[in-house]
Order: sequence, then structure tokens, then C-alpha cells
Amino acid sequence: MPERVEPKLLMLSWNQFFDDVARLAFELDGKNFDALVAVARGGFVAARLISDIVGVKRVGSLAIEYYKGVNERASSPRLVGGLGFDVRGLKLLVVDDVADTGETLKLAVEYLKSLGAREISSCTVYVKPWCRFKPDYYARVVEAWVVFPYEHLETARYLLSKGWTIEQLLETGFYSSILEHLRKSLSCISK
Repeated sequence: MPERVEPKLLMLSWNQFFDDVARLAFELDGKNFDALVAVARGGFVAARLISDIVGVKRVGSLAIEYYKGVNERASSPRLVGGLGFDVRGLKLLVVDDVADTGETLKLAVEYLKSLGAREISSCTVYVKPWCRFKPDYYARVVEAWVVFPYEHLETARYLLSKGWTIEQLLETGFYSSILEHLRKSLSCISK
């Protein structure tokens, strides 16, 4: 039986994430976008923070499904929810949390072009060095699987389903309050 390889994780605190988003947003300030388009779900938090810093109030989202779990994705991303406003003639900024392959970002940009956006730029807080469709702006390059502060519960549940223990998750840096919640949930299920 082959030895299980544990994924390399980059555990982000809220402060680390905010600092990286702020650095990205300060670079974008003054670019005069008409609207921001968050790639849901990952881009929601970053888009909200960026909108505050760059002063763009119109923020919409595109729901795109691609990832199933840590380093597990479908064969290709698919659009499952459209935008709530007309983008014809607008200068847009597409926002996501991370560009791994870049396929999700590429789909979002192509879709918005098809709707008649005048100009489209893209940004992600993090980008992987092997990304094929690079965002126009990003805060930093990372190689590890990024665990965002807003997805500790989701990621911990997934890793538990893959054989990790609560103790391993705690040692890795998952929030203890999240792990305590999971411990209680698991003890209720096993009774």
C-alpha cells in the first residue's frame, strides 16, 4: 500500500490575509473600476475588502464550481450562477482568493467578455507558480494549499474524511474553537 502523502498547507490568520489583501488593494487604488466581480465562493471576502479600499461600491459575483477538496478538482470549472447586473460597457475587476491553475479565473474573464464588458482586469490574493492563466494583479506567490481563515471548518472536515486526526489538525494550525466544535460533532455521531 503506498504511503499517504500529506498536502503542504499554508494556514492563514485573519491578520495575514487582511495584510495581503490590503497590499493588493493599495496597488489597485486609483485604477477606477466601475464594478468588482467576485468569483464565488473564494473571492467574496477579498472582493469586499478590496471594494472598501478602492472605493467601488458595485460588487457582484459569479458562482463557479471547480474544487472538490484539498488538491482535488473537477476536470474543468463550470459556471453555475451568473451576475446580477448588466456589465456592457463597464470596466471590471474580477477578484478571487487564489489562482492555482487559473482555469476558474479564465472562465470568469471569458464569460464577462461575452457579456460585453468594456475592459476586464483580474486579481487574486495568491497565485501558484504553475498557474497557466495568471491574474493581472496579485499579492504573493505561494506553492502550498492555502487554508483561508474563513474556511477552517470546511477544510478540517474534508481532511478528517481523508484520515487526519483532530490532533494533526491542531498541530497544523487549525483554529482550536473549530476543532472543538468538530470534536463535539464527532462524539455525537459516534454515540
